[in-house]
Amino acid sequence: MCRTVCMDGPIESQERRLHVHILDTHLPVAILPGRFSHRMSCFIILILSFFCLLCINATGWAIATERLNVEIIGITGDVLQNVEISLSISTASKEQEAGLLEGFSFDDKEGKPALSEPTIKRLHRLAPEEIRQAMQPFGYYEPKLDAQLEKINGVWQAIYRIAPGPPTILERVEIRVKGKGGEEPPVTEVLTSTKIVSGEKLDHRAYQQTKNQLSDVLYNAGYIDARFTQSEIRVYPPRQKADIYLTVDSGPQFQFGPITVEQDILNQDFVDKFATFKQGDRFDTSKLIDYQLALTDSNYFGEVEILAERENAIGTEIPVIVKTKATKPRRYTAGLGFGTDTGPRVTAGAELRRINHRGHKVRFDLLASSIEQSFSSQYLIPIKNVATDNLAFTASTSRVQEGDIDTDQFKLGAGINENWLGFRRRLSLTLEQENFDIGDGTQTSTLVIPGILLSRTYADDPLFPRSGYSVNLDIHGGVESPLTETTFLHTSISARSVLPLTERSRLLLRGELGAIQATTFSDLPPSQRFFAGGDQSVRGYGFQELSPKNSDRDAIGGQYLTVASIEADYLIYKNFGMATFFDVGNAGDDMLTSLKKGLGMGLRYRSPVGMIRFDLALPLDDDADSFRLHISIGTDL
Repeated sequence: MCRTVCMDGPIESQERRLHVHILDTHLPVAILPGRFSHRMSCFIILILSFFCLLCINATGWAIATERLNVEIIGITGDVLQNVEISLSISTASKEQEAGLLEGFSFDDKEGKPALSEPTIKRLHRLAPEEIRQAMQPFGYYEPKLDAQLEKINGVWQAIYRIAPGPPTILERVEIRVKGKGGEEPPVTEVLTSTKIVSGEKLDHRAYQQTKNQLSDVLYNAGYIDARFTQSEIRVYPPRQKADIYLTVDSGPQFQFGPITVEQDILNQDFVDKFATFKQGDRFDTSKLIDYQLALTDSNYFGEVEILAERENAIGTEIPVIVKTKATKPRRYTAGLGFGTDTGPRVTAGAELRRINHRGHKVRFDLLASSIEQSFSSQYLIPIKNVATDNLAFTASTSRVQEGDIDTDQFKLGAGINENWLGFRRRLSLTLEQENFDIGDGTQTSTLVIPGILLSRTYADDPLFPRSGYSVNLDIHGGVESPLTETTFLHTSISARSVLPLTERSRLLLRGELGAIQATTFSDLPPSQRFFAGGDQSVRGYGFQELSPKNSDRDAIGGQYLTVASIEADYLIYKNFGMATFFDVGNAGDDMLTSLKKGLGMGLRYRSPVGMIRFDLALPLDDDADSFRLHISIGTDL
């Protein structure tokens, strides 16, 4: 009987210390005749040492590097992969192919020996035992091996024919969880779903997976003292049978103890709302991580350290100590940018991160570009889930070019921003006054607009996603009244998606649909109408160029919007790449408005602030039929 016994200690990580003792080493020193000075003796020793190094290196150069080819026959899949990784002679062959074995030289930093004939024969002698060891985790304990090594046409051929033989079958499996932890639903789920079952093939990976899962679910359920008391795999090679005995003692369940936050900038009852747990709740390290992230993301604290030490537990309650360092109360920002839609632009901002002990914030933003000049302010009050939800009061004034119309806008609003059913939701009420000129002199529009905005974004990488999506739904409107010019309903939905094609290429999809129903559409200001064309719309056409025109050929906006885009990009060298794309869309007075098409190619550069895009697009439905350059910076979602 071959018996493998694995006894494990506590589930939690244990600190290991390595003690290194440095001993004085006394080397024999040759006594030179008296007529040689001490300096001359050192010089001669150096010369001799250098000559020895040259000889050793020359010996390395003299060793001829042999060519080697390794072939493994009879096994496939994960078993073959594990054998290839474990087989020293296979690894040496692959390194030789990669040019990693060069013999000794002063420039050889790796210090790897040349692949000489003695080395190849030595590695070949190790192969049978390495193969057997590599196959055991998959239940093959008695494979039949035929190992051959011969030199053919100047190349060493190492061939290993492997007959795995019958797999080892589990005969007896005993998995037990002692203590109250065995009653936890996650523990029961692990026990019912485990792949180590009597009658199945022995697989060490499934065994280790079950152990890890039991460790994780017990720890997450608050049983942080859980310990394996028995962990054995007993293998009987002649019978191709094995037994598994796995016993874990869960120990007591621990709870959160008193929570102490060391800070003096906010009311304690406000800071306590960031925690999703309280004293007496089951101890869960994932909640501590969420707590730390929530405090950090709030921008009230620059550093957050959470201590929960088992040795300080009071009974089964573990006290939690939160150490913080406050951020600066004010933050100022400034930026420069450029886009073919906006031209050069300048931004500036100021944020008052905490104007009182209840965590209220104020933010001011200034933007100036060729098509927009604006100043806006926000007053934010944390509510409900203070880490994500807030009540926002806004005020802004701006001069904006919408299509070919210059408009002055003044807005006052209030909104609730919160998480809702997996979406980010904003419920808002806005008072908007707009002065604009469409051919017949200046018009003034006043609207009271209730609305809802839903958004959701997922990305495997926020700056450079290879897989992800974003969805936005905006519904708002108004009812004719002394404060609202006309009854209308404005609906728009947009979506973006990034899909991986190969290791260095992606497919980007984009689409947007919009519709406006209004009693009198002409009474709606330009900010409530649809326009298409530009960097983020239909490339090949000017910014907001695609829309119905008035008698002066000015773009005045439409009731409906349709935009779609497909793009493929490929990184050619490091962060540099190329893209090809096709866009289609228009804004018009009906859904069947003729769609304009554009196609082109572009350059891409992955910068620290997002993808920089240089696109050259050809409009397919423009009489001028001329290329247009589009430059934009930002994330793909």
